[in-house]
Amino acid sequence: MKSDHAIRNGTSTFVGIIVAIAAFVRGALLLPLLIVACSVWGLYVLRHLRGSLPAVHQKKAKAPRRTKFVVPDIEDGPLSDILLLHVNQRITAALRTAGSNITWEWAAKDSLAFVKDGGRCLIRVHGLDGFESAEVVLDKQAHLRCELISTVPLHPNSTTASPEKPRIPSETPPLPDPRIWYETEGRATLESIVADLSSRGHHSMTVQEDGHIRLADGSTSVLPELHGFPPVGCWEKLKQVFAGDGLAAEETSGKLVFSW
Repeated sequence: MKSDHAIRNGTSTFVGIIVAIAAFVRGALLLPLLIVACSVWGLYVLRHLRGSLPAVHQKKAKAPRRTKFVVPDIEDGPLSDILLLHVNQRITAALRTAGSNITWEWAAKDSLAFVKDGGRCLIRVHGLDGFESAEVVLDKQAHLRCELISTVPLHPNSTTASPEKPRIPSETPPLPDPRIWYETEGRATLESIVADLSSRGHHSMTVQEDGHIRLADGSTSVLPELHGFPPVGCWEKLKQVFAGDGLAAEETSGKLVFSW
């Protein structure tokens, strides 16, 4: 090996240097020179021995373990509401290609299950002559398609609207402050209702004194009731509260018509 040959040559040179120092140097310099020569020789040998050692392969650092991606559940929480509103908007955009004033409502009770799993689902369509419903198809790749359906009733609808009972005012205690009702309960409920209706093409709704909501197109969608809705005597102040929050309201025939 090259290192062994170099050490042997160095040894010969080292011995020669030691002999020369012993022969020509006397007195106090002899010992320091011998120490320096031995130190240089030791460093020379260590340098060659280190070069002859086999290289030690460093272990490769283990890659960090990746955590498994888990799809979040959409059964509850704000994610389900956002996803449902997104699909509502896509259905509205598809229907608006057939008419600009179309509104619609879900025919199925569990619309979120359809949004999550896909498949086929019926919806009721309003504002398009000749068509009363449509079929929505949502595949696993999130492709959405709407197909209008024309239906013919087998029996005429002979239902008659019952006359509205006259409202008899009664003596009531001092009227409540409508702003308190709006801040504590009304705001959150109205924001949810308006977001849902707007995503399905609606721009207005009618609220009766008892808090029940009706839509202008005759939709039968089950909408939340406004619990604790202020009585008629508070409606003027209530309209001011709504106006301050960007919601227009007008009183018509003992009802409040909201528009946005």
